[in-house]
Parts: sequence; structure tokens; C-alpha cells
Amino acid sequence: MTDIGPEPGRLFTIFQELVRIDSEPGKEGKLRDYVTSFCDGIGLVTCEDLAGEVTGGESGNLVIRVPPGAPSSEPPIILNAHMDTVTPGEGVVPVDEDDRFTSAGDTILGADDKAGVAAILAAVECIMGAGLENRALEVLLTVQEEPGLLGAKNLDHSLLEGRWGLVLDGSGGVGGIVVEAPSRERVTFTLRGLAAHAGVEPEKGISAIACAAEAIAGLPLGRLDERTTANIGIINGGRACNIVPDLVVVQGELRSLSEERLSEERRAMVDRFREVADRCGCRVEVQVERSFSRFSIDTSSDPVAELRRAMEGCGLEPWFTRTGGGSDANVLNQGHLEMITLNVGLANAHSIEEFIMKEDLLNVSRILVRLALMGALEEGDGR
Repeated sequence: MTDIGPEPGRLFTIFQELVRIDSEPGKEGKLRDYVTSFCDGIGLVTCEDLAGEVTGGESGNLVIRVPPGAPSSEPPIILNAHMDTVTPGEGVVPVDEDDRFTSAGDTILGADDKAGVAAILAAVECIMGAGLENRALEVLLTVQEEPGLLGAKNLDHSLLEGRWGLVLDGSGGVGGIVVEAPSRERVTFTLRGLAAHAGVEPEKGISAIACAAEAIAGLPLGRLDERTTANIGIINGGRACNIVPDLVVVQGELRSLSEERLSEERRAMVDRFREVADRCGCRVEVQVERSFSRFSIDTSSDPVAELRRAMEGCGLEPWFTRTGGGSDANVLNQGHLEMITLNVGLANAHSIEEFIMKEDLLNVSRILVRLALMGALEEGDGR
């Protein structure tokens, strides 16, 4: 079968240029400027929405339209990745280890999600230069994904004409199609006890920290079942070692592919804290915040079928998977869009051991090119 894709060296250069640009959440301005300049160089216009103003960041979300190679009534395919990285993400030095890219070891690499951004930019550049009839595309690059999908939540949807697309932000082997992702709730417990001198009259105090510790000790945490997880991640409290602590704030999260299970575990967690606080003589305040909601993709849908054909055309075997993580897909799928998350080969994301295999990065970009040029390539095969 006819194959076309970005030149590997060009793709790897783009990726290394991207990861060298600092873009921790809210600080995506320099990366926006790079993308804008890149698109100017291949004759494309970049639109920026007002998400940056709403969130207090340097940049809004970017939308780049790639016109069809011939008049067409088909809506554009949306290609999404996020521009921000987790910390420590400043001063990244990419290291080329022949078959993969890593960082120098004191920062993340930033393949999450600059691998997605690089794959899209290289694919678009290749498509523009191919001289074949391509499907129209809309590139959507979001900001502040890592701290809570803030760019996607504040997206100006009027900038998009597409109805379905791909989110290039999945960990795991290329070929994996994420068809299910969980809902997430953040739960904050504020416990108030009574301060006292810890050495002179500790019996007059009520330790909020001891109360919180007892409540946490009785919670099931970690993987509760194959669809549900729970975690206590942050504990803040106390003023000095010689004061019985009268205040502690505990933050945790719950995730589940099942709304029913999420509700059950939330009730159990809240009931546990209230029961222990009542017994200890503490007051407890509970705040529950929905971070994002679950989605499930119809594996028999036309978009999934098109994607599978593109993967197979690149010699890759597609397979379905589900994730415990969140992505822009959780937000975008709540509206009129159908967004399918692809594994892009991310490994050890959110750590200084992060890496990505060059072959995976190249295959992701090849999939995008084939998807956009599929009709022209298959016609060239005599189909």
C-alpha cells in the first residue's frame, strides 16, 4: 500500500525544538509564538481564543485550519494536543539515545504532550507539501491541561467546525485507542479541633491532625476495583510542634468509570470523616468538586472505523483500551463532539524518567497523514 509521512529527521527536530521551550501551565506564551511562526511558514493562520484571559495565563487555546485539497462537504477532522507540561519542566534538555528521546535527568522530557504537538505539526507540514487531495483539518492546541483541563473547559467552540477528532495524549503503545475514561472528583476535608499548649495542658486540646490520621487510616485507598481508584494526596496542618493542632486540610480524589461506584465511594469517604470527627470532637467541612466526567466511545462508529483503517494502512494493529487518567477528551466529549484518544507512546509521564521511542513518535504522525490523505492514497492503490 502507498505510504507517505513526515521525514523522520524533520519530525525529530520539531519535537526537540518544542521540548526546549518552557511551557508549564499558564506559561505557554513562547510555545504559542513557536506554533504561530511555524504555521505562518507553511501558509496557515493561527487563531487564539480568550482562554488565557479567563485563566490568567499567557496564552489562549490555538485553532489552526488546514483547508481541504479539493472542494468537499465533509467536516474537518479535529487534531488535539495540549501545550503545557507538568513540573519540573523548565530548562529541558532533550537527549537523543538513538532509538528514543529522554531528558538530561533533572527535568521531565515534556513528551506529554509535546509528542502530540510535534506529531501534528509535522503531519500538517507533510500534508501541505504532498500535493494530494486531503481532508480538511482543524488543529486544536489547548493550554493548562495539566492543572485541570482548564483550556478545554474555557474553549471558544465557535472556532471549531469539526464534529469528531483525535486527542493525542494517551500513554502506552501506539495502536491503542482509548474508548473509555473515568470521572474524577476532588474531595477536601477541613477539620477544626482545639489548640492548646502541647507540653503544659495537652488535655485541653483536640488534635485535628490526630483526627484526620484516624479517618484516613480507615479508608480503602488505591485501586478499589478494576474501574475505581481512591487517593489521599495532600495533608496540610499545624502551626508549631508545641501546639496541639486545631486545623488540618486533607485533599483527596476519587475516579471511576462508573458513576454509581464513584457516588458510593464518595459517600463512604465523607461518612468516615464525619464519623471520626464527631467521635474526636472536631468539626469537619466537606467540599466536593467535579474535575471532569467520564466518556465512552462507540467502537462501531464511523470515526473509529476511519481511524482503524488509517492505522492498518500504516501497518499498525489497532486495539481498544481504557484509562484511569483524564485528558481534554473528557471535556470535549461532553458537548457535540466525538473525540477519540490515541496512545502516542508516552512512557513514565510526569516523572524525570519520562521517555518516548522515536518509532512511536513517527508512527503517530504517519497515522495523521494517512487519515487526512486516505482517499487519495487508496485511489493511488487502485482501490
